[in-house]
Amino acid sequence: MEITVEEIIEIFRNLGSPFIADGMQRLGLPRRIVDPSLRPLIPNKSIAGTVVTLLLDFFPEEPTSPREYAFANAFKQAKTVASPVLVAESRLGLRSPFGGGASRSFVHAGLTGVIIDGPIRDIVDVTNQGMQMFHHTISADSFVIPKLPEGYVGAEAEVAVNVGGVIAQPGELVVADVDGIVFCPVKDAPAVIAAAREVLAEEEAIFKKWDDGEDYLQALGLND
Repeated sequence: MEITVEEIIEIFRNLGSPFIADGMQRLGLPRRIVDPSLRPLIPNKSIAGTVVTLLLDFFPEEPTSPREYAFANAFKQAKTVASPVLVAESRLGLRSPFGGGASRSFVHAGLTGVIIDGPIRDIVDVTNQGMQMFHHTISADSFVIPKLPEGYVGAEAEVAVNVGGVIAQPGELVVADVDGIVFCPVKDAPAVIAAAREVLAEEEAIFKKWDDGEDYLQALGLND
């Protein structure tokens, strides 16, 4: 019986980022592991889902389409996929695009969580809302006026984004937990799950041999 995307996402979350990464490595797939400097705001709260993307940048002239429309487009896309995770690339330096107000809009849009290669703020408020945000750093700085010294803040939705050295594409899958963040194309997911389960089973078999008294090399099959 064919596995559904919803079932795949739940399996990804339960297996966790290390075993998904191991499964992809065993299959010889490209490495899609995000720089470990991106860390979760809420400890031990893992997320997995379908990627919805957002790119934030400065523009010398006011964009013809305000950034709010890019957010709305991202939220519209989120309504069409399973367990949407907003994945954002920020080119705004230490200005935090996401805080308490943004978090409320994310909750309202039904997002599973957020991954941003950039800073966030209002962390007590965001944490109280239960919105998991994997982020690069925390900064009180933001933007409350239309024109800043650096330029106007604009945004695009449903485009490829660079997050922690990985180019994330809209519609692919992601798992993020305390161990890290891993992206995976949907088409590869069933094979990755099978490979990850093989790795897990092999490790558990070795652990059992150690528990049963076999020595280190013997359990690994490396005895003479």
